[in-house]
Order: sequence, then structure tokens, then C-alpha cells
Amino acid sequence: MATVLRTKKILSALLLVFSSVTLSVLLVNCNGGGFELASTCFNDGGDPLFPYAWHLANCGQQGVSRNGGTSGVDLNLRATWSAGILGNGVKVRVSDDGLQHTHEDLSPNFQTVLLRSRDYTTGSPYDFATAPPNDCPNADPSLSEYDDHGTAVAGLIAAAGGNGVGARGVAPKAQLSIANLLSCAVTQSDAIILDQATGTDFDVLNMSWGVDQNSLPEIFDDYETQLHYAVTNYRSNKGAILVKAAGNFFRTECHHTASNPNTTSTCVGNSNLDGDNSNPYQILVAALNAQGYASSYSSPGANIWVSGFGGEFGYTNPAMVTTDRTSCSDGYSFTGASNTVSFENGTSPNNNCNYTATFNGTSSAAPTVSGVAALLLEANPNLTWRDVKYILAKTAVPMDYVTTGSIRHPLGTSVPSGYAWELPWRTNGAGFKFHNWYGFGKVDVDAAVSMARSYSTSLGTYFESPWLSFMGLNSDIPAGSIAGATDTRSITVGTDQDVKIESVQIRLQVTHADLSKVAIELTSPSGMRSIIVNMHNSLTTVANYNNQVFLTNAFYQERSSGVWNIKLVNASGTGTLTSWGIKFTGVK
Repeated sequence: MATVLRTKKILSALLLVFSSVTLSVLLVNCNGGGFELASTCFNDGGDPLFPYAWHLANCGQQGVSRNGGTSGVDLNLRATWSAGILGNGVKVRVSDDGLQHTHEDLSPNFQTVLLRSRDYTTGSPYDFATAPPNDCPNADPSLSEYDDHGTAVAGLIAAAGGNGVGARGVAPKAQLSIANLLSCAVTQSDAIILDQATGTDFDVLNMSWGVDQNSLPEIFDDYETQLHYAVTNYRSNKGAILVKAAGNFFRTECHHTASNPNTTSTCVGNSNLDGDNSNPYQILVAALNAQGYASSYSSPGANIWVSGFGGEFGYTNPAMVTTDRTSCSDGYSFTGASNTVSFENGTSPNNNCNYTATFNGTSSAAPTVSGVAALLLEANPNLTWRDVKYILAKTAVPMDYVTTGSIRHPLGTSVPSGYAWELPWRTNGAGFKFHNWYGFGKVDVDAAVSMARSYSTSLGTYFESPWLSFMGLNSDIPAGSIAGATDTRSITVGTDQDVKIESVQIRLQVTHADLSKVAIELTSPSGMRSIIVNMHNSLTTVANYNNQVFLTNAFYQERSSGVWNIKLVNASGTGTLTSWGIKFTGVK
């Protein structure tokens, strides 16, 4: 792909709508009598806002919200912290819009002598020990008036612990650095996207950004090549851990053009409609709320790996408490910010507006998982990037556990009789449970760290297959039929090409005048079925797949040999499946 400007949208709570009801900041415990520590909660030992951090210790507290969460729905990390595993020595780069490294809860973990950032006004490396970039007020990395996001993300990863201020990060001893990709002072380009994933000065890379999921996905080949290099060569060839937000587009604007300018219609997005999400090298993270369900905004997708915590919007149900730009004139929390959540308005216990309790999104979920990755690397520095993915999948906890029936379209749109718009939890041929809303489930820190501490690499030599293609099909996709395309559409993988699967990608050529009407699903030789793009999606009036690539993790650890079947189900209109291909990563 040629170098072009690529507009990235920060995956944060940009569309908050506050009610006029004034809420108090009273903390309420599980029995409703004022905040105390229940059996599922614990005292972190010196961080005054820790009781608000339900994702770290959930006993159903309300925090600043009207409703509380569900006791026990948290990261389950008490034993890990008690063992002194806090992310010591692990370097985490935050790819975002800068961060306020002078913040009282971030500065202890911002190592200026060791860690570098980028000044994207010149494209050259920038060391905080020298001078700030020209566009960087207050000696911060290109922070401008609206650059609040990275500071909040960084706090969820590694806000300092036990220092008498704020809450704390998941890995409160990890070292932070910043790659300023998203600032409004930065002209975004392919070169910058490449640069933020370049360099050996990080162990974990957090990417809380993405694109609107209502257009055809574009693959940036050079970026995917760079991610492959990072997981192959960084950390002394053990690979960096690349963590990315899945997207906040469960409900999004339908695709619109100049000839179809309606921007008020609502559709359902899909994380596979962001081309940066379709490579196998990242840990793609969905969001959970304080009740343990998929957050209302969290994008579905077969490419999701695990679920972290993103919360909801803070006023009715809890959002996330984290660091915010200091003073009551900058950041999410400022004088006059909200008459609904007084915490955001500079009232006790947030008198100086240094913290926020309304941050949310998969932008929040990804850094909780980046913090977990830091804990795993401290527990066992020999883990490879594949080991980390395996351990997270193996120890994840399925949430909202439904094993039968089907999930109805959230907007009430009908699908052909007998067809499921979305699948419930399913167990694949290797025993892994998977769901398009949760991946393999909620991250369980204590279980993952326990496994990591006694883990020895056993995954085998990594292998990427060539594309196996079925060309020249010209198969009609009849409208309203759950049988899908009518001609042979199977690819048989021989035993000589057998792979123990770590990811599956498909590539499609399809003609149809409105791709929102077409569902794409894949079935493995074991009978495991994965809906890769749901019917009645956000691609309204978009015509034709032309070698678009999609990723599914549903077949993790299955064997690839045997017959793979693709099925396209069409709600209306006429369409043709011209060709399709399949590619595996794993162990041969």
C-alpha cells in the first residue's frame, strides 16, 4: 500500500451524554452501608482512590455511579500482587496522543533516562532528558488542548501504587514510555504508524486506537510486516507483546457516501472491518463492564482474543478510574465538566481534577491487558509472544455464559428463518471456548501468572502457511437461503500441510451491491463454526469484496487438515462468490 494519510479515531468515550440528575460520590459496599472491603475485595495499602477501581477489586461498589457492579467481577490479581509481582522492570510503550509524564501518579514509572519517545514534528527520536518538542507545552510529549487520552490509558497500565495518591495501575511498577501517534498536533501517516511499533526499547506495546468500522478494511502491508518483525525479533527474539483495542462500534453510523449522506442511521460494526485488526500478531481486546457483560459499545469480532475491563459511562454504571491531566482546566475532569458525576467537576475526593472516573471504551480494556502482560513477563521473562497469547487463552474465563440458542440482532433486524445472527459460546475441537463478543473470555490474572511461573515453552516452531485458494467459483448466493452459495466452496488441507492452528485468515472476492446483507462464516474439519462478518452489518450500500482479508481465532489449537467450508448467507439482493482463500499460522 502506498504511503497515504490514514485517519485514526481514538477509541475513547467521545460521545458521552450526561443526564441532569446529580449523583453523589458516596461509595457503597456490598451490603449497602458505606464502603468497606468485602471478601472479594482487598486494601491495596495506600492509594485513596483504590476503592473506586472496581476492575481491580469488585465487591459491587457504586463508586461515582448510580448502580454498582457484580461482586467478584474483576481481574482477580490479589495473589499476584501479594507475591510482589507488580511489573518490575517491564517496559510498556503507550501508542497514543502523548501522556503527562509529570503527573503525580505516573512520574515514578516514567524513566526518562531509559525510555524514548518520538517528536513527530521532525520524525527524529526525542529524549525527555533534553528539551521538549516545539509543539509540546509544559514539557510534555506533544500534549495539546485535546490530548487527554494517553494519560488516562497510561494510568490503567502503570499508575504508581502505595504512594498516597490516586488509584493504581494493573502493573504499578512497570516502566512507561510514549509513542505520540494520535495527537491533534501530529499529521498522521503510514510512516508514523510504522514508527510507533519500531524500536527495541519496549516489551509491551499498547495501541488504544483504530478506525471507524463501517467501511471495507484496508490492509497496510508494511505495518503488518513491522508487527511480524516485532514479535519475531524484539525481546531477544522472544517477541514484543502487542495489545490493541478491538473498537467501540457495536453500534455505529451506517456507511454513508455523498450519494447516501444519511449519517444518523445506526448499524452494528465488526472489529474485522478495521484492517489493522486482521493480523495474527496482536492481542485484540474487547471490553467488559462491572457486571461482567460485554460493554454496550464493544465491537464484536472473530478476531478478538480476550476481554479486559472498559466499564460503561460512569453515571448510570461504573466507568474506569484513572489518571487525568492535572488541574481543573485540562483533561476529562475539569471545573464545569459535569453536573451528573460530581467527581469530574473538581469535588472531593478529586479536588484537584487529577483523576477521572468516566473513562471507558476498549481504549480502557486494552491497557488493563497490557498491564497483565507486564505482570506475566515479570513472572516469567522467558515467555514468548505466543506463550503469552496461549496462557491468556488457556486461563480466560467465559462470561455471560450461554451455550444454546442464538443471539438476536440488537437493532431488531430480521435474518432468514432458521439462521442465527450471532452464535453463543462454542467449544472448538481443541477444547477452547470462544465467543465473538469476548474472545476466549475475561482475563484472570492470578490463574495466568500461576501458569506462567511454572510454564516451559511447548508450542513448537512457529509456521505461517501460504495462501490456499479456491478460484473461479462464480457461485450464486441466493437471497433468503440459509444454505448460502450453491456451488462447491470447500478447501481441503492435506496431511502434508497440517498445522496446529494459532490463527486463521480468509481472503474473499464477492460481488454484491450491498455487503451489509451478507454474512460470512467458516466451518473447520472438526465442525467448529465461526461467523466472521455478521449479517446486517454497517457496510450499507458498499459493493463487493475484492480480496479483503479477515481473521478468526475460533479454531485455536485445532488441526488444519481436512475440509474447510465457507458459507455466505444473503438477506436480500443478488450476489456471487468468485473466489476465496485460507491461510494458517501455528505449528507444522
